[in-house]
Amino acid sequence: MTELNLPSDFAGPPTSGPASSGQPPLGMARAEIRPAKFSDRFIAYVIDSFPFAAGYYVCMVLLFMRFQDLASNPAFPLLLGGVWIGLCWAYQLVGNLAGGTVGKKIMGLAVVDREGRRLGLGRSALRAFAWFLSMPLCNLGCVIALFHPESRAFHDLLSGTLVTEEGRARSPAESLVVFLGSVCLILGMLGVSTAFVLSQPTPNDFKAVAKAREGLRIFAQIEEKFKAENGAYTASLSEIAQTSGDVE
Repeated sequence: MTELNLPSDFAGPPTSGPASSGQPPLGMARAEIRPAKFSDRFIAYVIDSFPFAAGYYVCMVLLFMRFQDLASNPAFPLLLGGVWIGLCWAYQLVGNLAGGTVGKKIMGLAVVDREGRRLGLGRSALRAFAWFLSMPLCNLGCVIALFHPESRAFHDLLSGTLVTEEGRARSPAESLVVFLGSVCLILGMLGVSTAFVLSQPTPNDFKAVAKAREGLRIFAQIEEKFKAENGAYTASLSEIAQTSGDVE
């Protein structure tokens, strides 16, 4: 075998490349993070928000049917709204801790911090609170995500979080199917809720029924008075008017 005559100070091949330095190549230090699309975030938002909005109105209608005095109490809608807001905050908190709400899971999204890690309790609670700050002015805080390069909404910026795509990227055809399916689901829930609410009596209907019952009660008293004076009931409105004293 031929021997190589190498200089005595030869230290071997270079060791400064990424493969021999013990450090991962640039950009491979953490899993790839793909910011969520605004359209996917919007659908997830509707899926998550609709049950709470519908639940509030359905509960209000049902309670008005059962407790008619509540219809005249202006503080009741505010109290009921506070209860549903509390439930929504708890839902957002649990969803953040789990890496995403139901709507986000359906859309293949996840909530992480800037390093791609799951949120802790403190950051989850902060994001759930900041989520409500994004709601005023027609969800202006959520619309910010439409213009942010990473689709971050106002509550993401406040809490230092990011909504990302989870798993493999969907093809355009898969995205279209998910979008159409979600729209059909939302429209179906909206239609059922609207039909239910519209089929229920309104507070004004309850007031009209109460006035009608009061009128029947007075009419019955007049009939009883006429019978006591004449020995029988009457079907004549003029006789009822004379008995009541209201002949005009």
